[in-house]
Amino acid sequence: MKSKIKNIFKGGLGQLTIPLIAICLLVIFNLLRDPSFFSIGITHNNDGNIVLAGNLISIINAASELAVLAMGMTLVTAACGGQDISVGAAAAIAGSAFVRVLKSGNGINAFSVLIAFLIACLVAMIFGTFNGTLVSVFKIQPMIATLILYTCGRSIAYWINGGASVTVDSPIIKGIGGFIPGIPVPTPVLIVIAVAIIFKLVFRFTSLELFTQSVGINGSASRLNGINATFIRLLSFIILGLCVAVAGIISVSRLGLINHETILLDVEMDAILAVAIGGNNLGGGKFKLAGSIIGAYVIHMLTITLYAMKVSSTDVKAYKAIVIIILVVIGSPVIKKAITKLKHKLDSLSVHGKSVVALIAGIASLLAGFTSTAICWLPVVFPSLLVTAAGIALAVFSLNMCKKIKEEQKDGIPDKAKIGKILAIAGLVTSFAAIVAAYIITSTVWKKAQNAMPGSLDNESGYTEMIDERSPIDYE
Repeated sequence: MKSKIKNIFKGGLGQLTIPLIAICLLVIFNLLRDPSFFSIGITHNNDGNIVLAGNLISIINAASELAVLAMGMTLVTAACGGQDISVGAAAAIAGSAFVRVLKSGNGINAFSVLIAFLIACLVAMIFGTFNGTLVSVFKIQPMIATLILYTCGRSIAYWINGGASVTVDSPIIKGIGGFIPGIPVPTPVLIVIAVAIIFKLVFRFTSLELFTQSVGINGSASRLNGINATFIRLLSFIILGLCVAVAGIISVSRLGLINHETILLDVEMDAILAVAIGGNNLGGGKFKLAGSIIGAYVIHMLTITLYAMKVSSTDVKAYKAIVIIILVVIGSPVIKKAITKLKHKLDSLSVHGKSVVALIAGIASLLAGFTSTAICWLPVVFPSLLVTAAGIALAVFSLNMCKKIKEEQKDGIPDKAKIGKILAIAGLVTSFAAIVAAYIITSTVWKKAQNAMPGSLDNESGYTEMIDERSPIDYE
């Protein structure tokens, strides 16, 4: 377990470091902004079932389709060095096929839902094979090849049901898109877990992960080693087709109807961004599904946070784009390479040089801690949170330098390094004290001041009123 944790941060910025830091910053920011944001309660939904409710449940529930698509998109990206921009249109096709099969029978029951699911998967796999053939056999760039289905996919979905927005009302469908009676966790969340487990088992008992990474890194070399690169690329699109079908069915089940124009609209860009935020190389090669899943939740948590801050729907995409650009740039190969190069330079310093660096970082971390504590009383928590994050990072850096000095100097560390270590620990303490102080102040002083303002609304339950236009959900 210890070695796995070390591997995450190996070589400067590890693949999971950026999405994990993004999640932590969003969690801390929301706790400071509104302590009730992550409160979870037990309530009854419209069907009278006992369910979990709250913003956290809404986040992991509403991001389910994106998480499933991000897993499939990761495989395509790793194998082909490109992205499929037709997943939203393909999901509309799969959802339309699902609804068409359900409405063609005498009634909706477990057997008809299973048949409809299998046919929707088959349809999505066929279109995935079409995209995969263009990419793997005819060597067309993935984005250009999938542009065809992106353009005409929703028209095909329109033809399947004759242009009607067909509704499907059944307890089974409600259970798929909402809650299964007796289980308080949303069903889409359980589906995401099941899909992730299936991927894990496939990677564990087959060589698919290794072959996919080999083809993505160097298709010619993998071919010389007996790997059928064409088949692996085609298989990645077929697997993405299965993920598309699952996401489409979840979306249809949430709404209880199929609308070919709005189902998972613009989800393609979010799926690609989830892969990028997850630390995966968009040019192909090594990948981590866990990073893409976390990236999907980062995107949706950011979206809900912006809505919770009363940002208008027209401005949300702009703010979200700014944050995502920052995350993607920080996790880019250029920045990783620069940080790795800086790390090597620091490692090559003498013990005296490392002691000076540790001392300077310790002083800076303590100053950042005092600054964040001083400004945590501001009604806007952005400055305090940013300075606190910088203080913690500097303190960790200083302590890490002291650790390296200790490994080189078996008989003890120089006085400068000792002072730097003490200052770094003090910086950590003051930074965490700033977080606690900001939490107390925002949850008492500024909360009361806000509620005392004329026309203010005391929303103690959080901001569950946010609804994503792609997949409207009944937030209890």
